[in-house]
Amino acid sequence: MERKAYSAVQADIFTAFLLKGDIMSINRAEKITIGTTFCALFSFILIRFFHAGLYHTIPARASLFVHSGMEFISFAVSFAMLVLGWLFFVKSLSRHRLYTAALFGVVGLFDMLHALTMEGMPFFHFIGDTTLSLLYSASAQLIASVGLFIIFRTDDRAVPAGRRLPVVSVALGFGTLLAALYYSLAEWPAIPFLTGQTLLRFESVVEAIILSAYSATIGAILYRNRNERPQAMLTIVQSLIFFLFANIQFILGSSVNDLDMLIGHVYKLAGCCFLLKGIYLVTVEEPFKAQKRSESRINYMAFHDELTGLSNRRLLTERLNGEMQRARETDSRFAVLLLDIDRFKTINDALGHSFGDQMLQAVSKRLSHAAAEPEHVFRMGGDEFVILLPDLPDKAAAARQAQSLMGLFDAPFMLGEAEYHITISVGISFYPEDGDSVDILIKNADTAMYSAKVNRNEFSSYLPDMNMKAHDRLRLESDLRRALDHGQFTLAYQPLVNLSTNKVVGVEALVRWHHPQRGLLPPGEFIPLTEENGLILPLGEWILRAACTQNKQWQDAGLPPMMMSVNLSMRQFRQHQLAERIKSILEQTGMNPGYLELEITESMTSDVEFAAETLTSLKALGVQISIDDFGTGYSSLVYLKRFPIDKLKIDRSFVSDLAADGSDAAIVTTITSMAKHLKLRVTAEGVENDEQIRFLRERQCEEAQGYYYSKPIPANLFENWYRLRSQSA
Repeated sequence: MERKAYSAVQADIFTAFLLKGDIMSINRAEKITIGTTFCALFSFILIRFFHAGLYHTIPARASLFVHSGMEFISFAVSFAMLVLGWLFFVKSLSRHRLYTAALFGVVGLFDMLHALTMEGMPFFHFIGDTTLSLLYSASAQLIASVGLFIIFRTDDRAVPAGRRLPVVSVALGFGTLLAALYYSLAEWPAIPFLTGQTLLRFESVVEAIILSAYSATIGAILYRNRNERPQAMLTIVQSLIFFLFANIQFILGSSVNDLDMLIGHVYKLAGCCFLLKGIYLVTVEEPFKAQKRSESRINYMAFHDELTGLSNRRLLTERLNGEMQRARETDSRFAVLLLDIDRFKTINDALGHSFGDQMLQAVSKRLSHAAAEPEHVFRMGGDEFVILLPDLPDKAAAARQAQSLMGLFDAPFMLGEAEYHITISVGISFYPEDGDSVDILIKNADTAMYSAKVNRNEFSSYLPDMNMKAHDRLRLESDLRRALDHGQFTLAYQPLVNLSTNKVVGVEALVRWHHPQRGLLPPGEFIPLTEENGLILPLGEWILRAACTQNKQWQDAGLPPMMMSVNLSMRQFRQHQLAERIKSILEQTGMNPGYLELEITESMTSDVEFAAETLTSLKALGVQISIDDFGTGYSSLVYLKRFPIDKLKIDRSFVSDLAADGSDAAIVTTITSMAKHLKLRVTAEGVENDEQIRFLRERQCEEAQGYYYSKPIPANLFENWYRLRSQSA
């Protein structure tokens, strides 16, 4: 029997430590577990080594007193575990917690009955060659060891609170019936398996099961928690180690009143204390910490932006209220800087929202690192950020800070394998001059920012007359929503002339707005608004339909077929099923696809895969594709070979100073030469004089467009202009 006990101890030690792997990475809870195991093992070895000198029999009355006290403490611990599992953090109830509570409800019942039926107690009875008390004790140990093994060999998971009553009721009901059955055995005259050699063999089997179950439970817990190794599970392992040594001591004891039994009960009491601590950690402390972490997370998310981690608008409101209170008390001034990324919607439309999120994160990091106090940097939402400048000596300090902020964006952002340059616009409002409330300060800073955004990459301090401009902008945006329904938009057409034949080969359709109060408005005054509010999609579709209809009418009126050029906006280009929409318009208007030219900008091709797929689907319709404002964007020239492009349109900024600027002349020469080798046609925009025409012809530029030939004119005037030009040719 002693050899079996020592083997179980060895198995436990190897399971507890050799399975742990890298000892250098152990945490504090593991160190305590290792120390506890060595203490239990060392004390056990000392006891066995000095056993002959220490061994003696304890007086029956003293043994009964100590033994009863320890058993009642064990019962109290078991009852505490039942209460912990029943009452605390019911919403986070788990299978391990519930089943352990039910298990020790039964174990506590048997420990109490063991104490009440000991020799010298009123309910003492013999059953065969053993006693009712020993039967209750063995059953408690067997139920505890096997039950713990069954519970902890499986994964823990949440269970509904409604399962508490059925599980605990079934467990206690089973324990009560079994306890009553044992008590009834005392009335039987003889029970064969509880007498003689049969009893000894039965005891040996039960002891082996108990030791094996405790060892296996230790191994299962350590294996299943080999990665996280939580403190609660390791504390339960410590309790199981003491239970293991307690049962070895019980096995080695000669009588119920000797020293081995007393030491065994000390080990058992230590195991109960560690188990109660472990169950407390699992049942109360860990759920409490999890709840506190959850509350902290919720509180953090309430006051911080999820994407960037910066303080959000709610926290900005609290900080501004606090700053205003402090400024009133100290008669000081502070500033609110509201900054916005220029053309961020274009970035989102061209490269996708996932890329836009990466850009926002990169911007927030740059702002936080540059700020003297990162907690004064806030994200308002979208691409808007706020920086709070407290205790300003004067307004010039805010201007210097704004200039410094804009300088942060001189360096490009490295996202993926590419560099991206962006600019910002900044608006500034001051307390108390520009507002005495949070909403007014932010609104005025926003108004100043939109004033700066007119020219982009600028900053502006709030001025009262800016509100009038902002109000006008809102009115204009409101009028835009009615303009399309009321037919206030019209198209003007600017001819494209072949430089070799001097014949009109096409026209570009340009939208105009006949505002009922403001008169004829050029695209620059309303197209940016339509891109911001999404009206560019229905407006762009109207332009395309009207242009195709007009071209078909000219052909029906006897004009020779000519190319109709129509600009696509960024949002149109990324519109779902764009090719199908254009195909439908061509079919409805009856226009030949070969006479429709769609103009895109270089910025639309930044997402190469998407651009290639979209352009291929458009090209399949039979339309022509040209890149407008070529040379001003940031797409790689390598992709020109990949995209199905028919024409390059040289931006007017390169054409206007051809005679005076040698660099512009070199750029135009390079573009025309490159296009010729790529078998692409070239159109020069913004042509205004004979010298430009002569230069372009020498460089073999195919087409020209500009005031030299005609301003954009309405359809009826263009038809008359074309007929007169044809007659005079």
